[in-house]
Parts: sequence; structure tokens; C-alpha cells
Amino acid sequence: MKPWMYQALKMVVGTLFAIEIAALLNLDYSVTAGVIVLLSIQSTKIKSIQLALRRSIATFLGLGLSVVLFLLFGYELYIFILALLLFIPLAYMAKVEDGIVVTTVLISHVLLGKDLSYALNAIYLLAIGVIVALLVNIYMPSYKRKIIKEIDDIDQSLRDEIKKMIDLDDSGFSQLEALIDKALSRIQFESDNHLFSPKDLNIEYVSMRKEQLRYLKEIHTDLKKVQLSAYKKIVIDFLCDIRSGIGKDNMAKPLLINLEHIRQDFKTKALPATRSEFEERAILYHILFDIEGFLMAKIKYHELIDTK
Repeated sequence: MKPWMYQALKMVVGTLFAIEIAALLNLDYSVTAGVIVLLSIQSTKIKSIQLALRRSIATFLGLGLSVVLFLLFGYELYIFILALLLFIPLAYMAKVEDGIVVTTVLISHVLLGKDLSYALNAIYLLAIGVIVALLVNIYMPSYKRKIIKEIDDIDQSLRDEIKKMIDLDDSGFSQLEALIDKALSRIQFESDNHLFSPKDLNIEYVSMRKEQLRYLKEIHTDLKKVQLSAYKKIVIDFLCDIRSGIGKDNMAKPLLINLEHIRQDFKTKALPATRSEFEERAILYHILFDIEGFLMAKIKYHELIDTK
């Protein structure tokens, strides 16, 4: 079943249950409890809880203010408008503007009923709506298998992009960027539905690949500036080794040692004879620093997960 189907089903079932519960408790305006459920079901558990808290704060703020005004000046329409004039700016200041519409409806119940008991009735309606919304949102479909598949796709796409660089083909990186952004979004969604679970390390892994992509773009740009030479071939051969090491294992450490050997080897070579050779050698030396950053991103990732 598609995500929007789950969402629609939960909205309908939650609305029905909330209305029935409010009716069983003989609450006035019982349908309002169902509407609150409809407005409170969010795409993730964390968003639902956050919205419930903001809406509850807004309701207590708005009802409290309006009850005082109704007691002082009576149950009149202009007092209702005055209450809104005071409440709405306060809601924005308190960053609980999500609750303005629901609170306005609940305040209108007090106005129409011309009795303070409707304020308590409104609190019951809010409580039923919010609690039912949270309960029906307990179940969320898991995307763990899709996340694992997307991470494998990212690694393969990274290998493909390095292969293009080795073959001196043009690399657009757009597919890899799209895969990374999609995976980050899905992992965050999955994480927001596991309230008491430790932080998902998959997000650290994909973020590491995103950082590596930034270095890879720099390497690709610089490689295009350099003519094919013995020095460029050394760098390209090393990129072959990096491509072979792409995966979840920590192959970056031994590669970093090999990189230092290459850097030292460059230092022992004869100095460039011409300006163009000097510029190309400088670019290649800069590429080695970008490769170091690429490898360090993976090393730091493994250091991070080892401490978890």
C-alpha cells in the first residue's frame, strides 16, 4: 500500500473513532474532535507529537484569554473578535500558529454556548482529537530495505563516476547527487518514526558520501585541466585503487598511506622545466590534497561509528 493510502485510511478511521468517543461522552460539537484528528495526523510520529504540543499550547492560550474577556465583557461577537485580535499575534510570537484555526473554532463554541462549561467541553474535544491522532499514527511503514538498496546504489554510482574519470570521460554527477538526496530524505523520514531508537548511522554514511562527492567534483574539474602525462597516470592509477575500495569496509586507511607515498614520490621528481609543466604539477599536487580529503571523510565516518 502506498504511503498516501495509509495516511488517508488513518485519517478516516481516526476521525470516526474521535467523533464516536466524543459522542459517547455526551460532548457538544463532537464532530470537532474528528476534525482535530484530521488536522493532526502528520507524515511522521515526531511531526505529529510536535504539532499536538503546539496545538495544545495554542488552545490553552486562546481559551484562557477568551474566557477572561467573556467573563469581563459578556458573550458578544465583538468580544470574540477582540479575543482573536489578541490571541493570533500571541500565537505567532509563541510559534504555535498551527493551532490558530482549531483554537478559533473551540473559542466559537464558548461564544455560541454563552457558558464557561463549553471551555471545558473544548478541552475535552482537543484531548480526544490529539490523543486519537497520536494513537492511529503509531504504525508507520518501514523503509529499511529501500534504504539499504539506495545506499548500495549510491556506492555503485560512486564507482561508476570514478570509472568515468579514469577513462577520461565526462562526469555529470547528477544521478549520484539525486541518489544521495533521496536517501538522506528517506533516512530522515525513517528516523522521525522511531522516537526512542538511537540515531540512525545510515544518515552518517550517506552524509559522508555527500562530502566525498564534493571532493570528487573538485578532482574531476582539476583532472580536465591536465594533459595526459606520467604524473597524471599515477593519479589515475591511484583512482583505480580508490574505486576498488568503495564500500562499507574501511579501506581508506591503507589507501591514505599509499597516497602519502605518492606525495613523497612527487617531491623526489625533477623540477618542471617549463611554466606549463609547473602549473600542471601544481594542479596534480592539489588533486592529491582533494584525494586526501576524500579518504579522510571515510576514515572519520568509521571513527564516528566505532564510538557509538
